[in-house]
Amino acid sequence: MQLSDLLQQVDSSQDELVSLLQNLVRIPSVNTGVMPTGNETPVCQFVAQTLARANIGSQIIESAPGRGNLIARLPGSNGSPRLMFMAHTDVVPVEDESQWQYPPFGGEVHNGRVYGRGAHDMKGMLAAEIMAMLILKRAGVSLAGDLILAACGDEEAGGTYGFGWLAATHPELIQADVAINEGGGAPIKTPKGLTYLLNIGEKGRYEVHIMVQGRAWHAALPWRADNPLYKVSTILKRIQDYRPQIDTSAPIFAHLHTLLDLPAPVTNENVDALADALATDRPGESAIVKACSRMTLTPTMIRGGVKSNSIAEQVTITCDVRTLPTQDTAYVHRELQHILDGLPDVSWELVCTATPSASPADHPFAEAVRRATAIAIGREDFGWLPGLTTGFTDARLVRPLGTVVYGFAPSHPDVDPNLYGAHNKNESQDIASLITQTRMLVALAWQTLAR
Repeated sequence: MQLSDLLQQVDSSQDELVSLLQNLVRIPSVNTGVMPTGNETPVCQFVAQTLARANIGSQIIESAPGRGNLIARLPGSNGSPRLMFMAHTDVVPVEDESQWQYPPFGGEVHNGRVYGRGAHDMKGMLAAEIMAMLILKRAGVSLAGDLILAACGDEEAGGTYGFGWLAATHPELIQADVAINEGGGAPIKTPKGLTYLLNIGEKGRYEVHIMVQGRAWHAALPWRADNPLYKVSTILKRIQDYRPQIDTSAPIFAHLHTLLDLPAPVTNENVDALADALATDRPGESAIVKACSRMTLTPTMIRGGVKSNSIAEQVTITCDVRTLPTQDTAYVHRELQHILDGLPDVSWELVCTATPSASPADHPFAEAVRRATAIAIGREDFGWLPGLTTGFTDARLVRPLGTVVYGFAPSHPDVDPNLYGAHNKNESQDIASLITQTRMLVALAWQTLAR
């Protein structure tokens, strides 16, 4: 059996692969973040049954009722090295189903795409991982190291009931040398040609709750009150005027000027000007440049008041904060103290949702992923850029176990990544990229584990 034979099997398994994703989408494993929620166990049961038909063993462990986590394994003769395919099985809620072109849990296929909540984030990659494991098993590929599939819940709410729980209570089940996860792989068209972003790490995520005190009174007598809503504008203006520290030390910036044909290397001093110059024609790349070079502090919610004719006693502003891997909780505290310094009747609390983390950009596994990608797309002429995931993923929960984790699910070179719509209406996954991802995963397992 040759690798080319396995890749041919991937191509001929398109209908089965699409059906896998459709069935996964049709299981509404919606995670609101407030228990009871998630209901990931039915997804795990479907995956377990699918693998069992190919004599692949798996186990489902619930961190709470209905919150299943699946671990499957193709054991190798030596047990090492260990490669883990990571996935999360929960999806974000659908806000307004009437705004969707197709039913959000229908898994319908239109114009070469599978539509539905979670189709891209991240049941599409999960389907590719299942298919890759099935093809390796059916072909009787002899492995030296273990191939692990870990499909866990609760990623959309921080991973407390998923990878975080497994890392704390059953770390031996997800112990791996290297792992591949969501978070990268969108094709970027640069002046130098096709480029893929290998996300080696991710920003941290915090919530800041800013409480503004006032004095309640009847709205008909506003002079008797101390309306906290009037104070909110001052706070929001300070946040709007905040200028975070610029840091272009991330590996992505060492290569960016060459790939994007920028007039000069990216530095702390010129990064904003370069990003602004990209904004018109390359808004996606412009946003990545800015997000990877600073902490962001973004107001997202304001809550206060109980009735329209009553002045509120307190108003709470909630902000989303994303930090670079070099910025810890103490750093965020200092920045907030600077922003809110001297404001009366204002207090705040900081809640850490996800700590920033990164794996080495120069680890041999990075080259293995690049080679597998070249095999999957049938070409070598593409750029390779180490980046950061601007959102958080489960990768940060397994890196402390000693695992090198990269975020990478390569899309087909010719697709438009703007059509995926993750966390939005009309979310979808193109079938061409499903095939590409499965080919890459098969090639990666072959290179990393096969005897």
